[in-house]
Amino acid sequence: MSPSDQWFYLEGSETRGPVTSAQIAHMVRAGSLTPATQVAQAGWPQWSPASVALAHMLQPQPVAPVQASAPAPAVETPVYAIKLQCVSGPDAGKAYMIGAAEVSLGRVSGIGANDPQVAENHVVLSWNNNVLHFRTFPGSRMRVAGTDVTQGSLSNGQQFQLGASTWQVGTAPVELTNLLGSLASRLNQLTSTEKLEGFSLTQMFSDVFKSRKPGEIEDYFVVGTTKTTPPLEEVQTGWPKPWFFMRVLLFLLAVYYIFSKTIDFFGNPRLVPGLMVMGSLAVPLATAVLLWELNTPRNVSFVQILILVCLGGVISLFFTLFAYSFAAFGWLGDPAAGIIEETGKLAAVILVARNIKHKYILNGIVFGAAIGCGFAAFETAGYSFFNGYMVGYMVNLLQHGDLLSKIKSVDDVMGVIEQLSVGAYPRTFSLIETRSYLAPFGHVAWTAIAAGALWRVKGSNPFSFKMLIEPSFLRTFSIPVFLHMLWDTDLIQGRDAVLRNALLVLLGFIAWYVLFLLVQQGLRQIKDAQLALTRNEYNRTQQILTTSGRFRAGLAGR
Repeated sequence: MSPSDQWFYLEGSETRGPVTSAQIAHMVRAGSLTPATQVAQAGWPQWSPASVALAHMLQPQPVAPVQASAPAPAVETPVYAIKLQCVSGPDAGKAYMIGAAEVSLGRVSGIGANDPQVAENHVVLSWNNNVLHFRTFPGSRMRVAGTDVTQGSLSNGQQFQLGASTWQVGTAPVELTNLLGSLASRLNQLTSTEKLEGFSLTQMFSDVFKSRKPGEIEDYFVVGTTKTTPPLEEVQTGWPKPWFFMRVLLFLLAVYYIFSKTIDFFGNPRLVPGLMVMGSLAVPLATAVLLWELNTPRNVSFVQILILVCLGGVISLFFTLFAYSFAAFGWLGDPAAGIIEETGKLAAVILVARNIKHKYILNGIVFGAAIGCGFAAFETAGYSFFNGYMVGYMVNLLQHGDLLSKIKSVDDVMGVIEQLSVGAYPRTFSLIETRSYLAPFGHVAWTAIAAGALWRVKGSNPFSFKMLIEPSFLRTFSIPVFLHMLWDTDLIQGRDAVLRNALLVLLGFIAWYVLFLLVQQGLRQIKDAQLALTRNEYNRTQQILTTSGRFRAGLAGR
């Protein structure tokens, strides 16, 4: 080891070394030391961060050219399917993509709803080797070339009858991988983001069920203050590995389960409000916590999240109801909610979080997720009370009106209420569970996208209404609005429950893809800020060293 290249570094309160500068740089790149680790050269009493003292050695390394002998990247095998479209009849305009996996068509899939010739499960189809194979269920028939048949195959472009509707097989196969790639490319262009890279759900959630030491959860919450927010150079810029959200989800679901079983056992309606609160909050809050964990700057406290969930949620509901009273979108029907509710939630984000000095895209995503969580939870609680409990109660009252004649005292009223409530519980449970399970694919993700797009424009600047007409924001904001509008159309809500929920989850996957694009852009924003900070510190250090050298040279010349 050269005497001039002896370095020491601090590990906790202990001094380690001597080691060479190359060894310190290697440990920083390997992650065993952070760029903020204090280092000092032998004979030089001043300690400074490694990112400053050894900035010239920690600059990004040039990527080596790929050798000719390097193995070629794996090529993804294309996946093909054939399009099946109804060209005339009651189901005209409906279409399905049929691949190698068998698909069942019938009323269960949303066709032939008013056609007595179509069964719940009518026919099973699969497409292999450029041929569409089919077989009908017992008692069902298909008409092909004027003949009723129960099994066979159809060639490209051929027509057949299913009930009163005429269907046609596509003339050429469609590559599904191209369709998905095209959709992803369009979303990239629309949101001004880059292709999703280095992302793996398996890796991201690999720490979910990892055991934790006592006190680790408490320490995990101590973030967001001036003393607990890590310095910029220590912020993680790779994909995070969230884990606490799963504990929140399991805990709240356990409480909801206990409430539901207690109500089933005792039938006491006084437990219903607690059931509604826990059931409505469980999944949305866990989703908001997940996005809070993705906020790698760790500059948003959990207390702020709870404030935004409560205050932001109720304010967004106020804005939405106010807009419904005056908006001229009645001609749109139910899809008008996409415009009104997404605008109302964004207005709540602006009102509640506009003065918060958080400049990162990831911060905006967290704020939007928290307010979307509050909106979703409060809305579900309202629906479960009115559309669930109250409607079920009134239906039960109409069916058992004779109970009213038995009321002679206040105690009798209480007894009748308890009897009538029993019939309302199943409807209440079903509504809470359905809306809660779908919550991550709706309001939480939609508002997180909208707020993340706004914070991308806003940065560290005060909010200005000009930001709302910035093209990149408008293009990105249009995605949750469109997804919400599509969510409420009869095209999806008019399907049977299984198919409807499957389509809603598909819309949710699109929303989460866009959300992860924004998260990736937020992580790169942090990385760019770290590089800029390192360059500034390096330039300042070089300037100090140069000035000091000139000063010493001037003294030596005297």
